[in-house]
Amino acid sequence: MNGIRPVRPSSDPSKPVVVVGAGAAGISCALSAAEAGSSVVLLEKSAELGGTVSQALIHTLGGLFDDQGNLLNTGLPAELAERLSQACPYTKQRRIGKTWVLDVDPAKYANVITDWVASKPNIDIVFHASVTKLSIHAGQIGQITISSNGNFDSVQPAAVVDATGDANVVRLVDAERVANGAALGGVILQLRGVATDALRFPNGVALLMDIRKAAESHQLPPECLTLWLDTGVYPDEAYAKFNVTPDNYDATAMQAAAERLLAFLQTKPAFCQAFINAQGRLGIRDGGRIKGDYCLTEADIKSGKQFTDRACRACWPIEHWHPGKGLNLEYLPAGSTYDIPLRSLKVAGFTNLWAVGKCLSAEPRAQASARVVGTCWAMGEAVGKYLGGNWQ
Repeated sequence: MNGIRPVRPSSDPSKPVVVVGAGAAGISCALSAAEAGSSVVLLEKSAELGGTVSQALIHTLGGLFDDQGNLLNTGLPAELAERLSQACPYTKQRRIGKTWVLDVDPAKYANVITDWVASKPNIDIVFHASVTKLSIHAGQIGQITISSNGNFDSVQPAAVVDATGDANVVRLVDAERVANGAALGGVILQLRGVATDALRFPNGVALLMDIRKAAESHQLPPECLTLWLDTGVYPDEAYAKFNVTPDNYDATAMQAAAERLLAFLQTKPAFCQAFINAQGRLGIRDGGRIKGDYCLTEADIKSGKQFTDRACRACWPIEHWHPGKGLNLEYLPAGSTYDIPLRSLKVAGFTNLWAVGKCLSAEPRAQASARVVGTCWAMGEAVGKYLGGNWQ
């Protein structure tokens, strides 16, 4: 076991824990801190909770299970899986390659977490909100200014947790404390009206080959060259994922590509009644990683490293969507897991500034394993417990 536990700063119970971003890690952190007795202010830039899962239409939740299909972490990740299963009979555990995921309806996920957060009276949610200013003294965030719908409020926080996914709050403190992202993004289409056997082997493989040949011959746009197809949660559902460079993303061109893909699919008998039920926003896999008290490395992941300040366990493969080379998927040794240390979630040089989820302190390929939804839930819970005084 390696590592030094972070020193817990003295906390003032009259001051709230401010969590910025209501995606997987932010929701979990807010719930955990609230359950530990802290008052929580949860800031969300949009008008709804759910982050990447509900807004980018992620229907396969990775990071909840080990390679045998057993739950990796107890607590909130396990409770999330149970709540989702109770909310929708189509929620199911599924094996993909050497991994296990939980298939979920993104809309049901949003409903479940919204009701869950609403059940906690000590969580105050502010929508259309962002942090515009912070005052810092001796490595401590003393005050923050929050903007929401043209109004400004000042809050003295016990701690600030950046769960934005792109380290926006930490960038505001010091842009030098954030390493820029290095991965392709994704845009997902949720298709309905699809025949139940449309993607059953070998149909899905043959269809994907047809799509790529059509893209190579310019019958379909170039965005279809790296398209990914998957079965959906419901019997008549399928998902199509485009992989794009975030810096060059053009929403109008993406919409046109989606419509051309649909027209192509509708020429196939299994998709003749298909329609786009929803199109997700651009999903960012790596929006930037903080410089924490410890940087999780690729070597840590491959060796199954353990830490005395373990926040959670993880074992998702290194799923690195390189901007120039595309997907590189590397499985970890069979049966192995690794720890994410709490120090990788604490911003270096600060006593009360944290970052949970995709923007943890990690090397790019380490982040490519740790960034998945189940692991983000576990990271958020650990920091919430720590700030609430209930961390082991």
